Amino acid sequence: MRNTLFLPTLASLLLASTSLASAGGELDALKQELKQLTDRVTALELANAQLKQQLEVERLIVRKELIVSDTGQPWEQGFEPQQIPRGLYARSLGDGPGGLWVRSRLIKGEIDDPFDDRFHALERDGSIRRAPGHISWNVWVDGAWRQMAIIQGEGLDVSETPSPHWTGGNHPGRIRLQTYRSGHNEPLTDALIGQGMMSLGGGGYGGGGLPYPKEVLELWGGALHPMPLSTPEAPTVLQDDASGQHTYAIIAVGSQGHRSAPSPAATANGRATLRWDSVPGSDAYIVLRDGQELTAPLLSEGAQKLWADTKTE
Repeated sequence: MRNTLFLPTLASLLLASTSLASAGGELDALKQELKQLTDRVTALELANAQLKQQLEVERLIVRKELIVSDTGQPWEQGFEPQQIPRGLYARSLGDGPGGLWVRSRLIKGEIDDPFDDRFHALERDGSIRRAPGHISWNVWVDGAWRQMAIIQGEGLDVSETPSPHWTGGNHPGRIRLQTYRSGHNEPLTDALIGQGMMSLGGGGYGGGGLPYPKEVLELWGGALHPMPLSTPEAPTVLQDDASGQHTYAIIAVGSQGHRSAPSPAATANGRATLRWDSVPGSDAYIVLRDGQELTAPLLSEGAQKLWADTKTE
């Protein structure tokens, strides 16, 4: 009887032990899967944090917008109508004009290759577009950006060189300079620069403008008025080293090498530091000490020039 009762009990215990072992194995497997999932999540979080700092790809395709901005906004706050970018903003063609907006400086650099900006434009029917691009300077007036001055590259008019005569070996072109003047709502052409020839003048609306020059230089609607190089004022002595009396004067030198008369002299009690105002039309200046040229032509930026005498006797 005892053996009869013991056998079922032993069988139950064996079954329970097997079930517990099986459950323990499943629990270990679940723990392992959870650990692997945790490791993957941690790796993804680390990768995401790194992507916020730096992104390296073989090709980047932006289908709508690219924004480089410390605020995350494309436009500077308060200047949305003027579309002043916060940093860099690029937009593809779509619900409005595509383009690239850059805040502050646009700096380009190259090594062993010339600076090269190109304006490419095509007509949809395949015909030649005579003015493929321009650069303009604009001001915000009456709720919109208005052009003030334009530099435009363009091909010759078809009346001058018919389109069938254009080839890959001639593709003739010229540069047009235009400005907006008071009382005129269209640009006036001020200059046309072509193949060794130039027209200058004050007039000519829009695309008509000045006649294309047939001579090397043609002047329209005015007269040539040369401005002589002015004589500088006497320099100002800012300080001296008290080493002995000297006089200083200035000669202005034009870009062609022409010289003005010497300025009135300024007296100092030694080798001096001088300041003088720039002279319109002058490209450089020569300093005279005691009536003798002390320097070669000095090139200096700014409206006021500073120079210190360090030359001993």
